[in-house]
Amino acid sequence: TAVSRFLRHLGCGEAAVEDMTQETLIRLWSARGSYEERAALQTYAFTIAHNLWRSYLRHLSTVPPAMALPADPDELDRLLLRPHHGPPSPEAHLLERYRTFHLRQAIVRLPWRQRIVFVLAQMEGLPYAQIASMLQIAEGTVKSRMHRAIRSLQTELARDFPELSGTEE
Repeated sequence: TAVSRFLRHLGCGEAAVEDMTQETLIRLWSARGSYEERAALQTYAFTIAHNLWRSYLRHLSTVPPAMALPADPDELDRLLLRPHHGPPSPEAHLLERYRTFHLRQAIVRLPWRQRIVFVLAQMEGLPYAQIASMLQIAEGTVKSRMHRAIRSLQTELARDFPELSGTEE
């Protein structure tokens, strides 16, 4: 589901993803009578999942577990700014999986305020105005956090991938 994917992108392990997805669905069902259609139902579901994730983070005494490699290694290609030109060679495929792994690790290490904005905007495709509404912050704050997240990711990834240091935002 979209909620499960969202929680995985935030760095949750599979057990936590299953628990929080189920709790999100239970809360959606429980609130069905009082739900007011001010935003898309997906936004409401993401808001519930986001609140559960924040609660989960508060209860963790360690850094969230590292994300697993995606089942589809091409999932984050658009974030890596790498256009495809035909089927990749085995070496190129391995390099892309390596880059994807490092990108996921870098996303997990972002401060949670930057990570949530980055995941919602880049991975879930939500517009800044919707993210601002969901997180109850100003749209300018969303833009600022996104800018800092991208800068942090570029800086961290440039150590292992110098060719990414000159990318545009």
